[in-house]
Amino acid sequence: MTSINPPNSLDSVLECKKTERALESHLEKLRSFSQKLNLTKSVVLIDDVLQRIKQSTSSIAVVGEFKRGKSTFINALLGQEILPSDILPCSATLNRVTYGIKPEVKIIFKDGNQEQIPIEKLNDYVTKLTPESEITAESIKEAIVYYPIPYCQNNIDVIDTPGLNDDENMTEVTLSVLPQVDAAIMIILGQSPFSQFERDLLENKLLTNDLGRVIFVVNIWDGYTPEQRERILENVKSRIQKYVLERAENQFGKDSEEYTIYKQKIGTPKVFGIYIKQALEAKQKGDQNLLFQSGFKQFEVALEKVLIQEKGVILLEVATNRVITSSKEILTTISIQESALAMQQEEFQAAYEKSVAEIAAIRERQTKELRLIDGAAANVKLLVRPLIYNLSTELQQAAEEAIRDTKIEPREVKNDNTKKSLANKLSKTVENALRHRTDKISQKIEDEIQKGIDKEVERLQDFAQSVGQAITNIEMQFVQVEVSSNRKTSAAAEAITIALSVFTGFGGIWSGYRAAGLKGAAVGAAASFGTFFGVGMVAGLLGAPITLPLLLAVGVVSIFTGGGLASKIFADDLVENYRKNYIEKTLEELDKHIREQRLEQKIDDQITTTFEVLKQTLRQEVDALLDNTQKTLTELSDKRGRQEAMTEAERQKINQIRDETQRILGYAQCVCKQLTKIVSV
Repeated sequence: MTSINPPNSLDSVLECKKTERALESHLEKLRSFSQKLNLTKSVVLIDDVLQRIKQSTSSIAVVGEFKRGKSTFINALLGQEILPSDILPCSATLNRVTYGIKPEVKIIFKDGNQEQIPIEKLNDYVTKLTPESEITAESIKEAIVYYPIPYCQNNIDVIDTPGLNDDENMTEVTLSVLPQVDAAIMIILGQSPFSQFERDLLENKLLTNDLGRVIFVVNIWDGYTPEQRERILENVKSRIQKYVLERAENQFGKDSEEYTIYKQKIGTPKVFGIYIKQALEAKQKGDQNLLFQSGFKQFEVALEKVLIQEKGVILLEVATNRVITSSKEILTTISIQESALAMQQEEFQAAYEKSVAEIAAIRERQTKELRLIDGAAANVKLLVRPLIYNLSTELQQAAEEAIRDTKIEPREVKNDNTKKSLANKLSKTVENALRHRTDKISQKIEDEIQKGIDKEVERLQDFAQSVGQAITNIEMQFVQVEVSSNRKTSAAAEAITIALSVFTGFGGIWSGYRAAGLKGAAVGAAASFGTFFGVGMVAGLLGAPITLPLLLAVGVVSIFTGGGLASKIFADDLVENYRKNYIEKTLEELDKHIREQRLEQKIDDQITTTFEVLKQTLRQEVDALLDNTQKTLTELSDKRGRQEAMTEAERQKINQIRDETQRILGYAQCVCKQLTKIVSV
């Protein structure tokens, strides 16, 4: 029997990964125990969680305009000069650094082909340092750099992105990565923070509900004093905060409830001033004092917190929940087995029949609960339908206002070349207007869906209590001991409540439950508001969330990007005629595009999928408890019919399983307390 020491804290990625591996080992043991006890449904659920753990990686994308020090920053983060850096714009591809025992590079080409190259050849493939390498880089989708870096050993990938604003195609490649990462680090130059492009990037790409995953790093030159650094940082923080609040006020209205929620969710931007070259030097020398002076140490603490509180905590919640649930189920099964075999036949038969009736009653109620979830999904569809119906009008209004408010000089409509430039300017203006309006509309739709899910999770707590009470009643039929009713009924009910909250993304429900029982879960749900449709772990669990900007704004922009629009429809050089024609064509194309999208059906499908996930989670958890209990009772009945008794060898094995399971359960409960502290901060 092994000694199981719980973690003292989970305040670093390393400790989280150690705990994750320990939980994985415990789940493997519980899987073996469940197999021996024929708890087949539990085995399936354990396998699901083990698969999640094995596939889990965290990724950090470093973004910024070209020549802001991104590659040097990554080398500082990794502690070695791995990625190419130069005085000229350098990175021309996505470079993903991941852990590998042997330093080497895998080149993934856009046509699907792959090539292994020595790491010293990396510059020849992914940079713009020579005409040949630049041509080669154009054919590459991604370069995966394998290196024995301790930082990446914890399943963390670091992605070096091409410089924004250096090349339009590369900019789009970089932006496409952001929804897929767990954290984004934006590098800003200290002596010239927030160019027009950087402000546009911040306002129109990063200022979403996921800004909490963005860390801003101001690259300070070595010549600046600490006092100057602090002034630069305060300036950057105030400007980010200003952009955040201006955008939110414009999107929601300053007196609206949505505006208040948005401010609370965004909080204070995470901004760090770092002497990046000094930090790399400190890492290479192992000089901790210099590293602290560079500002890098403070940054790393914040980065770990983001990684822990986002994906790391959710995965640990899932694993810990499964350990607790399966452990308690194993202990209950053992108690029933031992007691049932010692009962008189008539006594056993009465307990058996009463238990089977309890299971049948819960199955009947479960069918009704699943129908109620379907009804809740239908109700949400009705609530969002007016928003979808008004969508075309809302977006056309936003586009028309943007075009009318844009100043057009007479010289801009003189010839085809200037008209093309003007069309591009207007298309950018329309794109931003559509993004802002679709953000607002999609937020309303997402809020309605999340309220519906939230309400169902809260409603299902009573059903979870009923299942817990039924399992407790069954155990009490066979185990004649005095136990606290509250403690006993909480085990199965807790398992279902946690599963619904964690697997639907409401981690806060779990922490609320831990702090105040089932009734406290509703409070926890409010703290989780917005996570269900967030990008990252939850989106990965449930599939693509509803993203109207993705369905609309990005696609709509494409109707303006071709030069043909400007050259074919605008013949008159007069500004107002140009503007009128542009509006007319824009609204026509926009309406056509929206109709082609079949948004009502797509959103209906997303709502159906969302509530199906809730149903599936409920069904899996409840069926596992009921099916395993039913199987245990049936096997015991058969064994008694054959007049078999538990042998001494079997009894010893059962005792070993019980002792080991109790230790594993104690470990998981300690982890649970640590997680509750993290999510309640």
